[in-house]
Amino acid sequence: MSEGVYEVFAIKYAAREARASEHFYGRSDPHEDGSMPMDYFIWVAKSNTHTVVIDAGFTEAVAARRKRDFLRCPIETLGSLDIKAEDVKHVIVTHMHYDHIGNLEKFPDAQFILQEAEMMFWAGKNASRKEFRKLVEAEDVLHLVKENLEGRVDFVSGIKEIVPGITVYGTGGHSAGLQFVKVQTVEGNVILMSDVSHFYANFEQERPYPIIHDLSKMYEAFDLVRSVSDEATIRVPGHDPKVMERFPAPSPELEGIIVRIS
Repeated sequence: MSEGVYEVFAIKYAAREARASEHFYGRSDPHEDGSMPMDYFIWVAKSNTHTVVIDAGFTEAVAARRKRDFLRCPIETLGSLDIKAEDVKHVIVTHMHYDHIGNLEKFPDAQFILQEAEMMFWAGKNASRKEFRKLVEAEDVLHLVKENLEGRVDFVSGIKEIVPGITVYGTGGHSAGLQFVKVQTVEGNVILMSDVSHFYANFEQERPYPIIHDLSKMYEAFDLVRSVSDEATIRVPGHDPKVMERFPAPSPELEGIIVRIS
């Protein structure tokens, strides 16, 4: 595979039971409020020259405390794709909520790519407010601050190509500095929306998720995803169990664990 052209994988590492009313902003129709489980993923973009990990999940201890069903360590599961965490040089952090930055210490030689607005918020005066504070684990935030002091955080303000064929786009909305990732593949571009859209339905029905930093920017994030898409673009939400149904496992033994998106 040539430089700048990747295979993209999603690794499912946890899940939880939930109701549809938990996943849409505003008043829900009671008739719609059925079971709507949530999956938790990290993603990998792999070429002949670069392996880029997108987000790092959470730990078993955090899962127990937050009552999530922990299935496997997502970083250990990278081995199923012949990836060693110590060889990964780039980890894109879509945002700093607990389910996206819980294992960064397992990447000893990586640079962490983050929107500057995200770090500024979690180091700022409102991070301790109750509704914000519950979205993060303090140890994870402190770890990323320490990595910054060691020169291992690359800050982005808006749009930037990280390595050939992989570009991040800052949106905010769900968090102060949320970003999504566009990856070039043989089959066209893949957009890993992360929490721009937790489920396909958030994006397709223009119904934002109810954890909101800035509602206007959540809608604008939908627009930005559309503006950088074409007919061949594959758009992948951040938490939808349908991802595991719509894409194939790379091998039979990885069924239900990893899917190849493109």
